[in-house]
Amino acid sequence: MARQGYTSLEEAATALNVTKGTLHYYIRTLKMETHKFPLDKRAYLTDADFQQIKMFKDQAEDRPAAT
Repeated sequence: MARQGYTSLEEAATALNVTKGTLHYYIRTLKMETHKFPLDKRAYLTDADFQQIKMFKDQAEDRPAAT
């Protein structure tokens, strides 16, 4: 069941083309919190947090590789 204003971690990982482990790394690095709802075992990010992770990932991809 989709929650308005939230993206599940599974959906976020798929949309960002990363593993759930990498997504958890971004969540930890950016000091975000996941949310759970009663009777739903999934964890969610707010849509604003999802957009922030997407922007962070896009900026990382645009940086030149370290040599």
